[in-house]
Amino acid sequence: MNSNNSFVLSLLFFFDVTSATEIYSLSLHETLPINCVCRVCRRKKGVDKARGIFYTLRMIKLIATDLDGTLLSHDKSLPDGFSDVAGELLRRDIVFVAASGRQYDNIYETLAPVSDRCYIISENGAINGYADKVTETRLMSAETIAATLDFADRTPCVHAVCCCAHVGVYYDEDPRFVGEMSRYYLKRRLSGANEARNAPACKIALYCEGNAEHIARIIPKFEGATSVVSGVDWVDVANVGVTKGSALAEILKKTGIRPEECLAFGDQFNDREMLDICGTAFVTANASEGMRGLFPVIGDCGDGAVLGKIKELCL
Repeated sequence: MNSNNSFVLSLLFFFDVTSATEIYSLSLHETLPINCVCRVCRRKKGVDKARGIFYTLRMIKLIATDLDGTLLSHDKSLPDGFSDVAGELLRRDIVFVAASGRQYDNIYETLAPVSDRCYIISENGAINGYADKVTETRLMSAETIAATLDFADRTPCVHAVCCCAHVGVYYDEDPRFVGEMSRYYLKRRLSGANEARNAPACKIALYCEGNAEHIARIIPKFEGATSVVSGVDWVDVANVGVTKGSALAEILKKTGIRPEECLAFGDQFNDREMLDICGTAFVTANASEGMRGLFPVIGDCGDGAVLGKIKELCL
C-alpha cells in the first residue's frame, strides 16, 4: 500500500467518516494488521458505490443476511457448516439477523436449530420478531389490499399472496404459482377472493412468472404503499417505509448496536436499505446487476460465499 492510501485510510479511521474517494481494492485488509479491516469506498460516475472506514474485527456485533440468493444455496439449502458457524457467532455474542421476503414461520424453520436465538425480519420488514415470537406487524389498509389484488386479477400471469402474521392467504389455484409459493410459505390457506381482501395483510406478494422487473415498472403507485422487486419472480407491495432496513433500525435501537458495527449481505433491491444502514455490506456474485453496481461483490451463493466471508471477517 502506498503512503497516500495509508494516509487516507488513517484519516478515515481517525474521523470515523463514511465516505472517501479512489480506494478500490476489496482486499486491502490483507496488507494490514490482522485486527484491522478496510471497507471499500469507490467512486464511479460521480456516485459513491460503497463507503469505507476502518474497523477492528472485534467491532462486528451484528450480522444481517438475506436468505434466497444470498445465504442459501441455489437449491434453497443452508450452506455446509452453517450451524457450527452460527453457533460460534452467538457464543461470541454477535447478534444474527435473518432478513427475507419469506414468511416468518418459514424463516424460523429454515434456520433451525439456531433460530431460537436469532432476530427475524420477514416479509421484507412487514412482520418481525425474535425466535418464534412475532413482535411487530405493519398492517396494510383495506383500500391498498383491494387495489393491489385488483391489479393482480387484471394482469396476466400475476398471482397474489396476502401475507399475514402466520399465514399466507391466496385464492388463485394456478399450479405453478401454488408450487412456487409453497417454497416460501410454510403456512398458507386457500380462500375466496372476498376473504382474501379482508385478510389482515402486512404485505402482498405478487408472483410474476419470471417477469418481476416488468411488473414493477407497470404496477400503479398505490396511496401509502410502495413496491419492490424481491426476486426474478416476485414483486412485493407493502406500506411506505416498510423495508428490511427500517426493521433492522428497530433492532439496532433495541440492542444499542451502532450501524458501523454491522455486517450485511444481500442480492436484490429489497435488501438495499438494509445494506445501506450497515457499516459493511456485500452482495453475492449472482445478485441483480443493479445491486452489483452499488456494493462490493463476493462469490456466488451456490459456493457458500456469505458463510465464507463471515468466517474470514469474524471468526
